Amino acid sequence: FLPIDNVFWYKSATLLYAMASLMYISYLFLRNNIIGSVATSLLSLGLILNLTGMIRRSIQSYELGVFHPPWSNLFEALTFWSFITGVIYLLLERKYSLRLLGTLVVPVIFALSAFAMFKASKDITPLMPALRSYWLYIHVVTAFIGYAGFTVAFGGAVLYLLKDKYENLRLLPSKEVLEEITYKSIVIVFPIWTASIILGAAWANEAWGGYWSWDPKEVWSLIVWLFFGAYLHARQMLGWKGQRTAWMVVIGFITVLICFFAINLYFPGLHSYATD
Repeated sequence: FLPIDNVFWYKSATLLYAMASLMYISYLFLRNNIIGSVATSLLSLGLILNLTGMIRRSIQSYELGVFHPPWSNLFEALTFWSFITGVIYLLLERKYSLRLLGTLVVPVIFALSAFAMFKASKDITPLMPALRSYWLYIHVVTAFIGYAGFTVAFGGAVLYLLKDKYENLRLLPSKEVLEEITYKSIVIVFPIWTASIILGAAWANEAWGGYWSWDPKEVWSLIVWLFFGAYLHARQMLGWKGQRTAWMVVIGFITVLICFFAINLYFPGLHSYATD
C-alpha cells in the first residue's frame, strides 16, 4: 500500500478525523458506549493513516533526492501537529476513561488537518540550507509535542468552564478531573517546550551566528513559554485554581495559535520558510 501517493493517506486521515469528530460529539449527547468505541476506533485509524502518509512522504522525498522528515513545511507541520495531538489525547483517554475530552480535542485535530489539505501546498520541495540539519529532527519534534499538549490542555480547560457554568451538566465529569487533566497536560509539555526553545537557540547560533535575534517566531515562542510558566506559577505558588486558571489556559492557547498561524503566515522573519 505504500506506493500510493502520500496525499491519499493524508486525505483519508482527514476524512476519518471528521467522522471521529461527529462520533465524539454524538457520544457527548447519547453517552452510548458503542458510539464511544466507534469514535475511538475512527480516531485511532485516522492516526494510523496519518502516520502512513508521513512515512510515504518521507520515502517520496528520498526518491526525489530531497529527503527530509515530514514536518518541514506548512502542510507537513499541520498534519504532524494533528498526529501528535491525537496520540497524546488517546493516551489520556485510556488513562482517565474520558472520551468527553475528545468532543473538543478531536474537532481541533480535524481542523488542523483540513487546513493543511485545503490551504497548504502539498508539493515536496528541497529544504532551504538552514533546515538541512540534524536540529530539524529534535527541535521541531519537541516544539510540536508542546503544541499538541497545549491543545489537549485547552480542551480540558474549555470543558472545565462549561462544567463551572452549568453545574448540573451531567454530560461532563467533575471539575476536579477536568482541572487535573488540564494541569497535567501542561506540566508534562512545559519542560518539552522549554527544551524546544533552547534547542532552537542552539540551532540558530549554528545556522545564523547568534542564539537570539528577536525574530517574530522566537518572540512569540517566548511569550507562550512565559504565559504557561505564569499559569504554573499561579497554581503552585499563589494557589490559584478553578475558573481563573482555566481562563489562563484558554488565553494561553490563543498565544499558541498566534505563534504558529499568525507568525508563520503573516509576519516575515527568519522562520518564513514555514509558509508556502
